[in-house]
Amino acid sequence: MRIPSRVPTTKQIRAHEASYIKRSGINWGQVLMEIAGRDAAQIVFDFWSRSTGEVTVFCGRGNNGGDGMVVARYLHLWGVPVSVIVIPPKTESNESDFAMSTSEANANRALVESLEIPISMANKIPAYSTASIVVDALLGTGIDRAVSGDYKSAIDSINTFSARVIAIDLPSGLNSDSGEIMGTAVRADATVTFGYLKSGLLCEPGADQAGDITIVDIGLPDMDDEESPVIQLSMAAYIQTKLPVRPVNSHKGTFGTVLTVAGSLGMMGSTLLASESSLRVGAGLALLAVPKSLIAQLPPKEVIYKPLAETKDQSISMEALKFLEEEIDKASSVILGPGISTQEETVEFVQTFLKDVLLTSKKPCIIDADALNAISKKPEVLNGKGCEIVLTPHPKELSRLLGVDTKELQKNRIKSALDAAQKFNCVVVLKGSRTIIADPEGNIFINPTGNSGMATAGAGDVLSGVIGGLLAQGLSAMDAAVVGVYVHGTAGDLAAEDIGATGIIAGDISHAIPFALTHIQEGDCSNFEEQLLHKHNDNS
Repeated sequence: MRIPSRVPTTKQIRAHEASYIKRSGINWGQVLMEIAGRDAAQIVFDFWSRSTGEVTVFCGRGNNGGDGMVVARYLHLWGVPVSVIVIPPKTESNESDFAMSTSEANANRALVESLEIPISMANKIPAYSTASIVVDALLGTGIDRAVSGDYKSAIDSINTFSARVIAIDLPSGLNSDSGEIMGTAVRADATVTFGYLKSGLLCEPGADQAGDITIVDIGLPDMDDEESPVIQLSMAAYIQTKLPVRPVNSHKGTFGTVLTVAGSLGMMGSTLLASESSLRVGAGLALLAVPKSLIAQLPPKEVIYKPLAETKDQSISMEALKFLEEEIDKASSVILGPGISTQEETVEFVQTFLKDVLLTSKKPCIIDADALNAISKKPEVLNGKGCEIVLTPHPKELSRLLGVDTKELQKNRIKSALDAAQKFNCVVVLKGSRTIIADPEGNIFINPTGNSGMATAGAGDVLSGVIGGLLAQGLSAMDAAVVGVYVHGTAGDLAAEDIGATGIIAGDISHAIPFALTHIQEGDCSNFEEQLLHKHNDNS
């Protein structure tokens, strides 16, 4: 069974389901709920079979609650002691009224009652539970405001229970598109989601709330790519098709030359990490242009050093522009920024070099680190129209570029990356857990590779080198970014398997790049994809 790479927005999946139901007949919504609920019940049963005790299903009054009713019915038929708690309506005082808000959910509520499964209205949320398994079928997708009232009480209570918690489609209280916690959210041990992954399950903090994820195939057709944004999970099979071809009859010129413009006093390590990583990902030649007095600090390497005019603070000066105007003709791609500093004249150099040299030459380039901070002081110098440009900010750098508070930016990382891509007409790589890659046309990838050990100095410089090396080998800006982020994360994962995540340094990631490429070329999946496939196939 395959895992769909497409990650539709809530609006897109609802329209897709509605269109399919309309084409298939008036009762098809009931059929989809039956399929979803039965497969979810099987997963709940598997959890229950490894424990003892009862199952309590918390249901809201919409279709998510209807899925929960189906789960309860099948568990009862399979001999599992199960009870249902329904969150009451706000406007009705009749505690015995268990009416649901959709016809499909109401039909399944009636079936639960007909089987005499214990069902109660939770006007007072229990402070504790004797159940060994709790099923969260409260809210599902589409939450766009803070959870309140009885729903908040129910979620907060569930989070105090010692029971294992299984969420249906999405942990209640999460924004299904951004992963933001809307006031409060269920902390699930596992989530059973239907049809397609939700981006709220992939982006933090939602990814942390979801636990182990299982995708249930409920029989929906494939989605088209007509409506922007088109969000996808980066997957091994796709990355494999985008890796540069390595012809047998080739030489170093075949695979391009990377020019890295970087460095300042005390920051030379980052320049080497970027240049060497461009070679490790397959570029044929690496030129490293740094302040001239600092070249003596650099060790003999496979990198070719180029001296640049410097300021009194030993950072790149405006006088370096003329040399680089000539040198850039030798480059297939450019990396600008690692260790470059925010010295006043160097900031002016970055702005002028970008505007008058890089954009004029139309060389593919990646802009990172302090070069991004220099641009944030004068963002009008950056217009990527007609150029292959990749920006690789971490959240604080992107907040400066967009003039948005970092905390607000992080609430919806997908939107933030897309906003920046469209504002600057560039590919944007928003770094962090589950890095987001976006282009101005609304194509977005969520990267599943990488681990906490990669939160270490220099890891971003390695990424710059990887993307720069792929640009030099002819990949488009978007392909170089998507492939580069995936390869970089895979290298980090392999390093973690070899030496443990805690002690990883950036050099370990760089050294693992060739092994990561082999790993991908041989068809090995990311750890996350393997987990999805394992659970998906077990459920099949």
